[in-house]
Amino acid sequence: MTEGDAVITAYRCHGWTWLLGATVTEVLAELTGRIAGNVHGKGGSMHMYTENFYGGNGIVGAQQPLGAGVALAMKYR
Repeated sequence: MTEGDAVITAYRCHGWTWLLGATVTEVLAELTGRIAGNVHGKGGSMHMYTENFYGGNGIVGAQQPLGAGVALAMKYR
């Protein structure tokens, strides 16, 4: 990976969230539903996001069409 690459993944994306810019405190706060989480406690273990990280998806195969949309949007930009 290089800086600026986008990532989207499947369920349970804690490690990717941390690797791509969230602090450990933000990840743990998100997992416990606290406002200090990286998406304010609303994402739980599935829906964590950071810049250029488009989260995990609990629906099997959902990341493929979403990833294609992210790639298309990045190409247009």
